Amino acid sequence: MEIAGDELRALVDEAIEDDPTGLAEVAKVRPDLIAPFHLELVDGEVWWAADLYRAMTEQTAAELVRRIDGGDDEHAVALAHVLAAGRTETAVSAVRRWFADPPAWTAGLGRPLEHLGHVGGWELTATGDLRLLTSEITNALVPDGHKPAVSGGALAGACGWCGMALWRLLDGAGPLVATCIRCGSYTTYFTEAGEFASENERPEFLGRDADGWDLPDGAPLTVGESRPTPWAGNAWHDGGSTLGGSPDWIQDAEFPSCPRCARTMPYVGMVNGGDLWADYGEGCFYLFHDPVCGLSAAVYQQS
Repeated sequence: MEIAGDELRALVDEAIEDDPTGLAEVAKVRPDLIAPFHLELVDGEVWWAADLYRAMTEQTAAELVRRIDGGDDEHAVALAHVLAAGRTETAVSAVRRWFADPPAWTAGLGRPLEHLGHVGGWELTATGDLRLLTSEITNALVPDGHKPAVSGGALAGACGWCGMALWRLLDGAGPLVATCIRCGSYTTYFTEAGEFASENERPEFLGRDADGWDLPDGAPLTVGESRPTPWAGNAWHDGGSTLGGSPDWIQDAEFPSCPRCARTMPYVGMVNGGDLWADYGEGCFYLFHDPVCGLSAAVYQQS
């Protein structure tokens, strides 16, 4: 992507004025172009989207840590999320230090401090080591009738709650990840080798009727070309489905914990609603797999 300096400047101004969507699109493929504006965006209190801060420099990260440690309690939580999104060595060191001796502001994080890095695709282990939850390699998932499909199609397994056939979200190019199109739209949905997992916990609010729910009718997807960056997948638009890389969260980062070992499950890809359905689809299924326990999970988000 090439963008003129005045165009980029205009997008930064729009973001500060409360519309970061244009700048976020640039960040998906050229996050380095936005790095020089990071502190200006922080000063403008542009906390969303996290993608804006992916290519953060160590110098910018050090300034954010200085502000947090300097007593900016009003903005500490927001600054910490922005810092974590950059996934710099400075950020990891700061979170490790706060984990050992939590400051008062960490009570407002809304998640365990060791999971603060989820917004940037990482976390700290119980021993303080860095653990990556995403991958640098990413490919588009595209319809192509001339290549074997890796996403799409009903499986033999059925939902243990409503009886609908499970839907194949990913297979072949990675672990088998499936979901119930109905029930999996309301809760984290665990499967094992394409079968309903006994560890699933049925939400009390989930109804039992299957009326009005059809299986997707979009074309099966296969592995396409590499995307330019790990963040270039798109949860909002047709053609955004992706194998590998990092999730394009519609809402907050939501990495599930494996119900067998309690470790955070690594991310393996996403399939958005526009690619699932031929005419209209919304939202996105985010896909995860624990290679040790053998469980897969699908998390659905929509605006």
